[in-house]
Amino acid sequence: MFRYCILLLINLFSITTAIAQTAVEANAIRKNLSSSKMDTVRVNLLLSYGRYYLNKPGEFKNDLDSALLLGAEGRNLSYALHYNPGIGRSLLLDGQIYREAGQHDLAWKTNERALAFFMAHKMPFETGEAYRAAAVFFDVSGDGLDKKITYTEKAISLMEQKGNSIELAYALQDLGDYYQLKDEWTKSIKVLQKALDVYNAVGYKQIQGVTNLLGFVYHRNGQDTLALKYGLLAVKVAESVHDNGMQLCTVYNRLAITYYDLKKNELSLYYYQKAEAIAEKYKDAGSIQQIKFNLAVLLRRLNKPEKSLIELKELVKQSPPVEKDLVITTAYLFANIYMDLKQFPQAMYYIDSLGKLRKKYPKEISYAMYFNKAPVRYYFETKQFAKAYKYLVSNDSLVKLNHSPTAHMENELYWSRVDSALDNFPSALAHYKLYKMVSDSNKSELLRKQLGELQLQFDVEHKDQHIAMLTQQSQLQENRIRIESIYRKVFIGGLAVLFVFLALVYSRYLIKTRNNIIMERKQGEINSQNELLKNLVNEKEWLLKEIHHRVKNNLQIVISLLNTQSAFLENEDALSAIKNSQHRMHAMSLIHQRLYQTDNLGAIDVVSYIRELIDYLKQSFGPNQQIDYLLDLAPMKLDVAEAVPLGLILNEAICNAIKYAFGPGKRGEIKVILKEIYQDRYLLKITDNGIGLPDNFDIMESKSLGMSLMQGLTDQLGGVFTIEYENGLSISVEFSHNGTLKFNNLTA
Repeated sequence: MFRYCILLLINLFSITTAIAQTAVEANAIRKNLSSSKMDTVRVNLLLSYGRYYLNKPGEFKNDLDSALLLGAEGRNLSYALHYNPGIGRSLLLDGQIYREAGQHDLAWKTNERALAFFMAHKMPFETGEAYRAAAVFFDVSGDGLDKKITYTEKAISLMEQKGNSIELAYALQDLGDYYQLKDEWTKSIKVLQKALDVYNAVGYKQIQGVTNLLGFVYHRNGQDTLALKYGLLAVKVAESVHDNGMQLCTVYNRLAITYYDLKKNELSLYYYQKAEAIAEKYKDAGSIQQIKFNLAVLLRRLNKPEKSLIELKELVKQSPPVEKDLVITTAYLFANIYMDLKQFPQAMYYIDSLGKLRKKYPKEISYAMYFNKAPVRYYFETKQFAKAYKYLVSNDSLVKLNHSPTAHMENELYWSRVDSALDNFPSALAHYKLYKMVSDSNKSELLRKQLGELQLQFDVEHKDQHIAMLTQQSQLQENRIRIESIYRKVFIGGLAVLFVFLALVYSRYLIKTRNNIIMERKQGEINSQNELLKNLVNEKEWLLKEIHHRVKNNLQIVISLLNTQSAFLENEDALSAIKNSQHRMHAMSLIHQRLYQTDNLGAIDVVSYIRELIDYLKQSFGPNQQIDYLLDLAPMKLDVAEAVPLGLILNEAICNAIKYAFGPGKRGEIKVILKEIYQDRYLLKITDNGIGLPDNFDIMESKSLGMSLMQGLTDQLGGVFTIEYENGLSISVEFSHNGTLKFNNLTA
């Protein structure tokens, strides 16, 4: 269903050939340069080294600067030697460097200088190189592709005068690629076959680029057997020469498409995944986008619409489609996947999107079938047969125009079903006959291709077996000649190695035995020390719990003493002061109680502590109060140095609110919030909806013990203390958890 779509998308993977040296070849050039004389050989080495830096992966300024310097050095030496090929080729190299750096105007002018220089000095082969370099400046849109073809054809006609060369093979491969972009399959195949012959004639091994392109062109021309042959050959060559770059990604991707059309789904999935792995390695966004789209199509064919939908959603999320071809085919694929999943409301959204795209691109004949096929299926499956009819009629002429047997067969079958549902049985029968006729023809063509593929596979395997047998016989003969002398050497060497090995084994055994004795002794010492430390830790924990217990008991005794003392006092201010002190001591007592009752002696659970403190205050002020307590507390643990000031602040704020915020008999609300406002920064906020503070109240001039105490405790926490009074009173303390505490003397 998506054959045309995938083939169009994969055009973006076309390979351009460049003369590039490997790192090994570059090292050889560098070594030869160090010992070369000031002659033409050195010029050619300098220019080759410059091309190495030019063609290194990426467009790094340092590499391009190095290439420019080497080209300039080669040009200066060429002028000194009156070596014209070196002068012209250095200019040609400069033009390629400027183009790589994005300076297109300067690059074009430099290339024209090189072309004029070669022509003026009657150098046909070098003139051809300049024409080929000029072709690269044009893109494949508009008349750019025709200009590419014109310049490359001129280059080939001049290069052929010299005979076979690697540069001629590169130019032929370029021309074959340009022809296939114009859909001129016969010309493309002829030129690419010629390029392959030239590669073989000059002994060039890395032919994966041209064989991959040949397989792709055969595929687009419908010759899947030959497409498979050259696709597999490209994979074999690429892997044998350890090509792990983006060219191998293209090879795998095109082979996956060939297998897709041959309905070898598992093999197609295998090569798509290999291509995707390489694209992910090089972070090539365009390639990843195309491969993921192809994977989504294949997974749908494998009856895995859920996985197909996941791939497609990930693709759209990472790289939203922008080009119109991908926008159209993505909407079409979404619509069909949702119909596969019987999620028709979601499918209808993309049916509407296709309708809008049809209006936006009314002259886009290549994609017109997609505007019709999805609505036909949608209205058929939702039993809106009359609406499907107009799309069937529109699609009929398109499938015939595009010579697509599969699309024609699918359209006739739907037409037959729609007519049958509308009780138009004569028309339904006529369309079903057409469907069967196209289907039988398609099956015959597929059978013919499969038989050809089997024959080709047999021929290739038979030939490979014959070559392997001859190679094996030759190797056996050579082995017999060497075997006797090798046996003698191996026997003598084996005895020597065995003696050395036994000596080493015995030596290692003695060392290991001695080390084991030492390790056992040290392990015993470590175990004894660990046991001693464990006992010390347990004793320390017991002592800490006992200290917290006694501190809590002492605070309770003080609270009881204050309570006894208050029985002998009649002064209300004195009684109030004692009561406040009891509340503060109880707030601290709760902290020590929690510490000795839990296993964690270093931290207090703030949420449960605050709840227990509030319960105590509610009971202290009497159960008849009409006050609601709202708690919004984030989970948090504090040590004693942080918990004590926080508890005292909370005690002061709640006590003040209970005593002063609400009039007699009036219902009120106190809200306590503890939350993390950002990393390790917390906010404690106590809010009431009472009468608030007087208008002229100034916290800085306040002589209230409670206010002074809360400010001092906030400083001890290293925090910020604020009061807001609007529709009640709100006290806020912003502090850092586990921050450095300030221990200031509190003054009343």
